[in-house]
Amino acid sequence: MLAFLLALPMVAQTNFRAISYSEAIQQAKNENKMVFIDFYTDWCGPCRKMSRDVFPQKSVGDYLNGQFVCIKLNAEKEGLEQAKRFNVKAYPTFIVLDTNETVKMHIEGALSAEAFVTKVKNELNPDMTPERMKQRYEGGERTPELINAYALSLMEQKKEQEGFKVINDYFNSLSDEQRLSADNFFLFSRYTFSLNDPKGEFLVNNFGRAEASIRKDAATLVDRLFRREIITYLSGHKFATKEYNEADYLKLKNQIVKLGLDKSYPYQPLFSLIECYAKGDMEAYFTMVKSEKEAMNEEDFELVLLNTSRLYPQNSPILPEVAKYIRSLLPELRGSSIMMMGRLLMNIEKTDQ
Repeated sequence: MLAFLLALPMVAQTNFRAISYSEAIQQAKNENKMVFIDFYTDWCGPCRKMSRDVFPQKSVGDYLNGQFVCIKLNAEKEGLEQAKRFNVKAYPTFIVLDTNETVKMHIEGALSAEAFVTKVKNELNPDMTPERMKQRYEGGERTPELINAYALSLMEQKKEQEGFKVINDYFNSLSDEQRLSADNFFLFSRYTFSLNDPKGEFLVNNFGRAEASIRKDAATLVDRLFRREIITYLSGHKFATKEYNEADYLKLKNQIVKLGLDKSYPYQPLFSLIECYAKGDMEAYFTMVKSEKEAMNEEDFELVLLNTSRLYPQNSPILPEVAKYIRSLLPELRGSSIMMMGRLLMNIEKTDQ
């Protein structure tokens, strides 16, 4: 029983087999599948992100394991020959081959789990090529699957305006009920980044009416949109660009409180810091940063530190004290932030001299 339970998590993960390229081709013939190759390098951050966050997910593993013999090849070591053969020039690169070793799919870069599976499926579907999707769209077809894939394809071609026009035109053509269906949730999860976007406004006002299967995800996305907006104040961006407006800020704060988002996330210290900063007393603000540290989310606190050069004027007499405080915190900060904090300190201390 213990062995069975320990094995369960592995079922969902993508099964990258410890076999060579030629063995993978032969195995694909035996299993009547194609070959999926993940070309990576040891130094590639997006490669590690895919391995850590995407390939272990059940939806990804279920799809890839069912369709392909999957292998990983280091493009600078054992996969060097194949990387040259298949014109691999960016990492990660994902290639699908048939058993005749003909390339059927070539994708570069990291994606989310959902976007990755959709992308692989579309690349292998002759009815979802960019040319065919354009033909279908111009012919009047408006299915969620086509809209999602066609808009993504346009954006990958650096045609962002055209892609968002496809999305927004489709959104505007739907009834409220259709907008809140599971099939159309991609309009929000992939193409909504701001509360000021009509799609964002609609979701905030209606997420409680979404289909039951996506209601939790809709609520999570609403929380993310509010957090993203409050960060523009916390980081000092609104102040630096002269966009700070007290009425707009208070409206945002009241919405967060009204929706109860402050009950599941530590917004209160963020409110306190923003309101203190708006008064212009840098010493009081710095004192509050230190006093609110334990109440804040770790990422939010580090965000405040990383934006020191924006939040404090270059000639601020308090800057050396701020730099000293940041240095004292280095041993307890996350590894991913220490290098950026080091660069920040170099700039601050150079300016101070």
